[in-house]
Amino acid sequence: MSGRLDVIKSLITPATIIADVGCDHAKIAAYCAESGIAQKVIASDISEKCLQKAKLRLGGADNVEFKCCDGIAYICDEAIIAGMGGLLICEILKSAERLPQTVVLCPHRDEDAVRRTLFALGYGITDDIPVAERGKYYSVIRARLGVEHGEVSELQLLFGMNVARPSAVLTERLKKLHATYSRAPQKNKARLQAVTAALRLQGADADVTLN
Repeated sequence: MSGRLDVIKSLITPATIIADVGCDHAKIAAYCAESGIAQKVIASDISEKCLQKAKLRLGGADNVEFKCCDGIAYICDEAIIAGMGGLLICEILKSAERLPQTVVLCPHRDEDAVRRTLFALGYGITDDIPVAERGKYYSVIRARLGVEHGEVSELQLLFGMNVARPSAVLTERLKKLHATYSRAPQKNKARLQAVTAALRLQGADADVTLN
């Protein structure tokens, strides 16, 4: 898998109604409509201008419904939310008309807030995949309502549920964070400690600098 879109697609599961929330160009909605993974696809966006782009792409599809609205102001079984900040994703979930059974999320930042919100809302995280794309790092998270989970550590909330599972992408991300925080170690003491602990879980030496 080469990027976020591929990973997101791989985590979408068959459902009656799947929503592409904040759809913009509706790449996810197009995949769901064309693959037959959903009986009905909702492409929604708060921007009418963005929704028009989606309609141009998918206007001929008879299994797609377009909604100009803020967040999840409708009923769906599965929601995909990507391309926005984590705090906004949290607000969308908290204000949903009804929580989707399954969500696939890719926040641009504040991933820890997303994980905390998912657990608070009754979701269990089933997949948490680190992705590198164009020099930036992301996590693609899949969660389901009612899925049981054990005790979750602060490092898992900060860096991903699989922080103890070796990952070249995650290790690279952590090393870059370590290098950044090391420029002002006293100011970033808590962050540096967390990143160092995560690097140790990855089996990496926190003192090794990037080439």
